[in-house]
Parts: sequence; structure tokens; C-alpha cells
Amino acid sequence: MRLTGFATGMDINQMVTDLMRAERMPMESMKKDQQQLEWKMDQFREINLKLDTFRTSIFDTILRRSNMMAKSATSSNEQLIKATATAAAGNGTFTINSVDSLATATTNASSKKLSNENEAKIDRTKALATQNFDGEFGWSDTGIVNREVITVDQRHTDMDLNTELGNPDSVVVKVNGVSYKVVEEFGEGNIRATQVMINKNGGADGKDQLVFGAELAKGAKVEVSSFTQTEDGTQRFATSEITTFNEQGDEVITKFVFTDDQSLNNVMKQMNDSSAGISVFYDEFSDKISVSRTETGRFNTTEGGKEMTFTGDFFTAGLQLDNDAEKSGTNASFTVNGLATERHSNTFTMDGVTMTFQEKFAAGTNSVSIGTSTNVDTVMDTIKTFVEEYNELVDFVNGKTGEEYHRDFRPLSDDERNAMSEREIERWEEKAMSGLLRNDRTLRGGFSTFRMDMYSPVNGLDSATLNQIAQIGITTTNNFRDGGKLEINEDKLRAAIENDPEAVYQLFAADGPTHADKGLARRVRASADGLIEQISRQAGGNRGRNMNHQFALGRQMANFEDRISNFERRMQQVESRYWSQFNAMEKAVAQSNAQAESLFAQLSSW
Repeated sequence: MRLTGFATGMDINQMVTDLMRAERMPMESMKKDQQQLEWKMDQFREINLKLDTFRTSIFDTILRRSNMMAKSATSSNEQLIKATATAAAGNGTFTINSVDSLATATTNASSKKLSNENEAKIDRTKALATQNFDGEFGWSDTGIVNREVITVDQRHTDMDLNTELGNPDSVVVKVNGVSYKVVEEFGEGNIRATQVMINKNGGADGKDQLVFGAELAKGAKVEVSSFTQTEDGTQRFATSEITTFNEQGDEVITKFVFTDDQSLNNVMKQMNDSSAGISVFYDEFSDKISVSRTETGRFNTTEGGKEMTFTGDFFTAGLQLDNDAEKSGTNASFTVNGLATERHSNTFTMDGVTMTFQEKFAAGTNSVSIGTSTNVDTVMDTIKTFVEEYNELVDFVNGKTGEEYHRDFRPLSDDERNAMSEREIERWEEKAMSGLLRNDRTLRGGFSTFRMDMYSPVNGLDSATLNQIAQIGITTTNNFRDGGKLEINEDKLRAAIENDPEAVYQLFAADGPTHADKGLARRVRASADGLIEQISRQAGGNRGRNMNHQFALGRQMANFEDRISNFERRMQQVESRYWSQFNAMEKAVAQSNAQAESLFAQLSSW
């Protein structure tokens, strides 16, 4: 805090402030230039964001065959068969002469009640050991559970363990969560791909070794758990297996280890989450467990073979699951175009057409025709979306490059903002931001390239009669002020799609060796990528250019910051000089006043 003007009576603080305001005028101009540059950079980045969105949309819409070659399927009787078509479907007709049987899932259920008739019904939420089950689970005493997880470092079939394995019946081996059948020795020939053999003391330094029936992929996660039996074990366990079959007809053996402190709910969740592909629930009314395959159909190719085989007392005695009580699943059996065939599911895809059987019907009574054709509406919508997004982008950029530039409306300083209302500031800055990209060469050049991409013929197409965009009814508007916006003759476009949808697709999506051989959308996407790169070199914010030194406007911004910083330091020196001069003046005036008072006193004494 300075106290001044005692000698002169002048408001020196205000005088210095006014002088420094005049001195700082060049710096205010630099700050306004810097603000204008920042606005320009933001507008460039906004355009780049729109270009990147447009570029991504091209890939996700008009370049996707599933959109441009969309097919529709119709069923002559949707009460019996529903149908949809993918882009892979050919135009034609299927005739389903009959559906002799629908696909069903294999099921099994407890052969009798789980609870002891003379005791209270079991509680599914409490530990198995505390419940009154009628059957025996075949518990064994156990002490600790040894568990080892190994990540395969290279492809091989064997690995040494740090864990000493006990009885193979109490060992569970999983690879990436899928159980493997544990065996003690080779059977006839080699063990199966889904089996693993325990080679006791066969590894390095006498370690137990696992030998798999097929090479494991590098990075596979092998989990080995073994239960060591002890006489004084405080926990009991039981091991059991479920054998199912996959679509290739191969066995899928899933091994389970349950402990007596688990609840029935825990057991069912463990079964449902396993790789066995089953769904399990407990019905309290009947007091029974129900087990069904999650997939319909029959997968065991052995005649009379079971689809689900339960092994171990836990399943067969504890949960009362009798393998002979299985109700095996069936395939969907039908005749298509006179050919009798089957599928595992009631919903399946044939030559790109997905059919869902609703009901059975006999031959000669309700034959169902499934017809496929090009979904013209979907293709039309895809092309119209592309044109609309292109026009929006052209309109936005033309607006920026054609905006009027107001030279008299510069960015506001802090003092100027403080003297204006919010509405006045908003209107001022709207004009100040206008025209910053007027006639920008980068943008005009980029969109000129877009127009050339759109209007030039596509070379190398199979369809010589369809190689320009105008041939499918898409042309530029008559108004030159639109800057090359497109308009669609929908009747002509629809006719082109109906006549040759593949040719229309290739016109947009052809991927030839040169730019002239590429489809229109692929050209525009490549040009958009190039324009994004040019703008990012100028304004940053994309392609990893986030630091000022990495792009042109950023380097100008950094230069302004350096100039403003240097100017600030000089202003501090100027202000110090002003204060020194005024202080010297104050001191001189004070001395002069003192001398005058002294002379006046002497004259008065005469």
C-alpha cells in the first residue's frame, strides 16, 4: 500500500494506473490476437470432430454389406414358420414340405423325493450336512484343498506341478474353466483331447506331472485342485461327473467337487455355471431336482446313448438322478424342397435364411414357402443417411468458410467485459468469432476433393453401365450456393437397387488398387482421413497432437504466451520507473516546500 501526494497534493496512484493502462495497450492487443487464435483452433477442432464422426459412420453404414445387401424373408404361414434373412441370402424360395418333429432338450429329474419322509423337508439355503436328505452323498473326509494355477508359457502337452496329487478321484483339472477328464493311464492308443493323465512322480525332480491329450495353447490357464483325505478332517467332500456331448458329437466331461458346507442353492449354481451346458432347478412342491440341457437337439451319435450321464454318489444317490430316467432330446426333423433333413434347434440358418419352427405339420397339408428378396427400403435408408450426413457436413463447413468477418469486433478485454451486460457480451463475441475460417484454403481444398471423389467415375467395376453416382439418381443441387450438396431422385435410386443391388453396393464400396478404382464412399472416407490429418497438423486435438509444439496454431499460441510474458516483465520495469520518478518529484517538492517555509519564517521574524 502506497501513501502518496502529501507534498504535491496529486493522486499519483491514479496517474500511474492511467499511464500503465496506456503502456499495456499493445499487450491487450496481443491477448486479443491470442484469444482469436484460440477460437480459430476450437472451430477447426469442431470440424475435425464432425469429419471423424462422418468417417466412422461411412464404415458402419454404407460400407457394410449387411446394410447395402440387406435381404428380407417372407413366410407364407408365420403361424408355422417364421423367417428372416441375412445379407448372405440369395433371392429365391424355400418350400418346407413338412415339419415332422420339433427340437426338444434332454431332461432328467430326481427319481424320488430328496427329503427323508420321516423328517422335515430340506431347506435349499442351508448347508447340506444339516439337512435330512433321504439318500447318501458318498462324503469323504478331507483336510486341506491344494490348489495350483499355471499359465501355459508355450504350447505343450505336459507340465510339472508343485502340488503333490493324491487319489485321481479327488483331483479336478480345468483349462480356461473347462473341466478335463482325469485318468491314471493310457487306454487303447492315446488319451482323448478332453482327458488328462496323472503321471505320478514322472516330472523333473520326481514331481507329479499332468499329460494332456492335446497341446494346450500358449497363455491357457490350467487350474488343478486336489483334496487330501485325513482321518480328523473337519470338512467332507464328494466328487462327481456329468458327461454331455457338443455339436460335433464329442464327449464333454465336467467334474465337480462339492463340500458338505455348501447349500443346495450353491450346488445348483455350480452346476449351472459349469461347462456341462445344463440348467438345474429344485421344485419345492415335488421335492425333486430337474436337470435339462440348455440346448435342444440330440448330440450323442451313438445309437441309444445317453445325452447326460451322471456319475458319482452325489448325483445318483444324493440327488436321486437315475440315468435310465433320461428323456432324450430330439432334433427338428423336416423336409425342405423334397429333402429330408434335421437340425439341433428349432431356430437355424440355411443359406442365409434364419427359420424358426413354431409347430409341426404333415406333408401335403400345410407346405410353407419361404421367399427372400432384396430389402430395398433398408438399402435406400442406408444411402439416404449417407447423403444426409454428407450434406450436413458440407453445409456446416460452407457456413464456416463463407461467414462474414467483422474487423471492428475484436475479442473483449477484461475492462471492456466489465462495462457490458451479459447479452451485450454474447452478441459482441458472436460477431467476433464470425469469419475466422472464411475462405480457409485447407477446408476449401478438402471439400473440393470430396466433390471430385463423388462425381468421378469408378473404374474397374463389373457393371460398365453403373459407375457414376448420377446413374442411380444422386446429383448436386441446382443452387450453386449449396456448395455441392447432394439430392436424391428416390424413384431412380429405388429402381437401381431393385435392378442390381450388387452394382449399387460396389459403386460405393469397391476396393480397387488405385483411388480411381475405389468406390465413392471409400474414396470420400480416405479423403476425409487426409483432411483430418491436415487440420490436426494445423489445429491439433487429433492424431496424438495435444501439445502446442506439435501443430501450427499451437506454436503461434506458445509464441504469444512468450511475448506476453516478456511484455509483462517489461511493464513491471516501466511501472517501477514511473514510481521512482513520481517519488523523486514528491521528494523534490517536499524539499522545496521545506525551504520555502524556512525562508518565510525568517522573513516573518524581521
